[in-house]
Amino acid sequence: MAEQILKVFSKDLQKNLFPANEFYKQSKLDSVNGGTVEVPQSGSKPTVEVDATVPLTPEARQDNVLTYSVHKFNTPPIYVEDANEAVINYSKRMDIMGDHIAMLNTTIAERIGTAWCPADGSSSLKTTGATRPSSAGGAAVKAVTYNDILNLMTALDTQDIPADGRYLLASANMYADLLKLPEFTSSDFQKGVPVENGVVGEILGFKVYKRSKSVRYNNTFQKIAAGTSTQTTDRDAIIAWHKSFVRRAEGSAKTYGRFDDPEYLGSIVNAMVRAGGSKGRTNGEGVAVLIQATFA
Repeated sequence: MAEQILKVFSKDLQKNLFPANEFYKQSKLDSVNGGTVEVPQSGSKPTVEVDATVPLTPEARQDNVLTYSVHKFNTPPIYVEDANEAVINYSKRMDIMGDHIAMLNTTIAERIGTAWCPADGSSSLKTTGATRPSSAGGAAVKAVTYNDILNLMTALDTQDIPADGRYLLASANMYADLLKLPEFTSSDFQKGVPVENGVVGEILGFKVYKRSKSVRYNNTFQKIAAGTSTQTTDRDAIIAWHKSFVRRAEGSAKTYGRFDDPEYLGSIVNAMVRAGGSKGRTNGEGVAVLIQATFA
């Protein structure tokens, strides 16, 4: 019988890589007790009368409710053979569970960020800069300019959205556009930027988050569902929001395990979490989107 060779594993495990997901924490947190979340919405603002005659006519304000769903996200069970544990220098179980929870967090972040944005982006802002290649491999797109970010700021200003608490999420290639703007990279503009987990800079009062992917729209400016494979017609978008005008429902991740199973001579593990997200107001106030325009 041939002698069995014991495999020697490196002490350093090459970790799986996951995008930065901290951005979606900048939102209102709702309970995940049920399958849906109801957010009360104030009715119309009152009118102001000047030199009115009495008696005045009372008016009733009609309030309504914004509802969004809470979904259950889980990873498939994975088998860990005990023999593997005996010959490696790290806890494979712990590493697997870390991957499961990170993948859940990534999926939830994509779903929540997409849920904040309008389904139809045809009336949203479009980039106006110089031509550059599309990250999706399709028609060339227009880069982000300082004026484009100024238009995002103005969009929120005209809605009377508070200046403090505004954020941007840029995809990797749109963030590269920002790095070419002296207004973003100059130390004169970055002095005193608050240090927050994941924030990579500030411009025009927006604290900036960067992620490998942001929300995407197709060539007719319809929002693409999170998790959909990339097409050459996809266009990246920058999300601008105020943290009090978007919402998330997020429970704690729960891990499941059947350890030392005699039938499998090992363990079965996976994880689950309940989460959802939505714009905070039915009229979409407090959120603006800047979508890549193409030259085609």
